[in-house]
Amino acid sequence: MKNDRGRDVPLWSTLWDDSGRGGYPPVALVFTKDVGTEARMNRIKTIRDLSRTCWQPRWQNSHGWSPRDTEEDGWWDFAGTVPVIATHLDQLRAHGPHGPVWWRFGHSDWQPITDALTNTGTQEEYHARQDRRRQEQEAARAVEDQRRREEPAQWEATWECPSCQSDVEPGTVGPDGHRPTEGGLCPACEHTRREAEREHQAAEEAARNNGILARLRARTGDR
Repeated sequence: MKNDRGRDVPLWSTLWDDSGRGGYPPVALVFTKDVGTEARMNRIKTIRDLSRTCWQPRWQNSHGWSPRDTEEDGWWDFAGTVPVIATHLDQLRAHGPHGPVWWRFGHSDWQPITDALTNTGTQEEYHARQDRRRQEQEAARAVEDQRRREEPAQWEATWECPSCQSDVEPGTVGPDGHRPTEGGLCPACEHTRREAEREHQAAEEAARNNGILARLRARTGDR
């Protein structure tokens, strides 16, 4: 039919406002026959499979249409699709129309009607993921640029250890918490030097003590 501007439009677009979801108005199927749970689900799945071409969206990526299993990321295009939701009369009686009683073809569980009619995997979600990835890449580049700017200054501040000739960076901490002074020994060599100095002092202390004991013994022998 024609709208108020004389353009040919679908009849439904003159009766309901655009939902913003894309595609056509949804179809709700309510099964009323009193059968077992398994038989009920089998009937729903049979209708789902037979009507797949009506409700199944197409997988898109930045290059156009693509098979779902060959594209790393993309979105579902719901244009031209009919959302189909299904339930059983017993579920409606027990939980009401706003309870988790609706199963949308293409979804994996029972949902409230608003959630069931909400398109997922949309282009907007894809763009949001792209924005997050772009922000993460920009942050990584900023960190790398900062590292590259600081690296020359860092190397200029290093010096050669007088003992082992290894490069010593400012702020390096040794095993005993020692921080080398500019131009001094590296932490490892400084640690070795301190250990040797302690051993030397201990040996000198032992020698002094042994000397005192020897003199005491000699005096005692003279008596």
